[in-house]
Amino acid sequence: MIGEEKAREIMRLALGHAKADQAEVVLMAEDSFLTRFANSYIHQNVAERNHSLSVRAVIGKRIGMAATNRLDPGEIKRTAGLACRIAGVQRENKEFVSLPGPQKEPASPAALCVADTVSFSAAQRAERVRMMCGRALKRKARAFGALSTGVAEVAVANSLGVERYNLSSDAYVNTVVMTDTGAGYGQGAHRDVRKIDFEGIAEAAARKAVDSRNPSDLAPGRYPVVLEETAVYTLLEFLNYTGFSARAVQEGRSFMGGRFGKRIMDPRITIADDPQDRRGFAFPFDFEGVPKRKIVLIEKGVARSVVYDSMTAGREKRESTGHAMPAPSYHPMAGNLVMSPGDTPLKRLVESTRRGVYVTRFHYVNLIDPMEVSITGMTRDGTFLIENGRITRPVKNLRFTVSVLKCLNSLAAVGNRSILVSEPGGYGHRFATGSRVPALKINSFSFTGGTDF
Repeated sequence: MIGEEKAREIMRLALGHAKADQAEVVLMAEDSFLTRFANSYIHQNVAERNHSLSVRAVIGKRIGMAATNRLDPGEIKRTAGLACRIAGVQRENKEFVSLPGPQKEPASPAALCVADTVSFSAAQRAERVRMMCGRALKRKARAFGALSTGVAEVAVANSLGVERYNLSSDAYVNTVVMTDTGAGYGQGAHRDVRKIDFEGIAEAAARKAVDSRNPSDLAPGRYPVVLEETAVYTLLEFLNYTGFSARAVQEGRSFMGGRFGKRIMDPRITIADDPQDRRGFAFPFDFEGVPKRKIVLIEKGVARSVVYDSMTAGREKRESTGHAMPAPSYHPMAGNLVMSPGDTPLKRLVESTRRGVYVTRFHYVNLIDPMEVSITGMTRDGTFLIENGRITRPVKNLRFTVSVLKCLNSLAAVGNRSILVSEPGGYGHRFATGSRVPALKINSFSFTGGTDF
């Protein structure tokens, strides 16, 4: 890794070469390690070390950006100069007011970098994978998935005096276990790899793969559903994507617009973005170096607020909430969502259902209408029929088309625990995000078609 002292030195050097009215530097570095497995054996084991430096230059209201992954002094100077030249030929951005200045930083979440995660070796990853594959093989099933660990540095500085640095670790595992005709899914994430329940994840996925064998047809229609946390995560992600950004409200494409202070969901729904919650991927500042604040988005079903970066805040003459994405993405986004749990155990969600569908997770979900948060997709990796309070048989995966807002206004009960659900970063920089969500029971969920599997 680069280290805090060196990171600050690099950023100051870049700012010194940025001959602009204002300038911003974002430095990101990572050591990432990944073990993938398929058909119950490891087929890929890779390590990546990378870093990048981006410079945003502001001349009047013209903004330019340039980036590099070389950190020698000559390249830093070239990148800063290129950002300035790009700014010089841009059209004015009339919405731009200013980069943010220094702000008093709230108490930072502690222990974001865990030594045991940083030092977690390829052999240790292989041992966890061996155990997970073993659980599947005992049931004559096959395990597929990935285990990733790593450490990431994020540093931000600007010409107005902002200077921030953070070092954090994270670990993520997911697995799909498959039999001849069944499948089960499990996932886990934490900054401390020791706190991921690998055995519990493997066992639940393997058991579900066996239980879902030989699924039968179920006629499309409206059913009550019990959604596991991994399915609820998808609903929450589409709420975030479509409506929790100030940019979406300002552009008239958010379901929150014009409805602040009004009830838009069941009173049992409270959703906040909480960057201080260490049960999730807590983080102290955004990609403009602004301290993150807890923002209550939905309070007991009532629309309360959205998240801002400096650009969208300047448009309304208010302060950023610390939710800037890396430039040039001028679209603030919540990254630490928490949906409050209720008081009903998952077992009771099932027992209270006379006839309905139990869903593990969703797959291949796409947006239809952002104002209603209408989405369509399919169930996956464990879909079952509930009859008279019991899961009685697996059913073939179903296609659905629903409005997330209507679903959250057709709520029967909220699970009494929440878990961190995340997704692997895939391409791009390592930066851990995830949401804490409970299971839900929804009274009416529209399944529009079936599948052959």
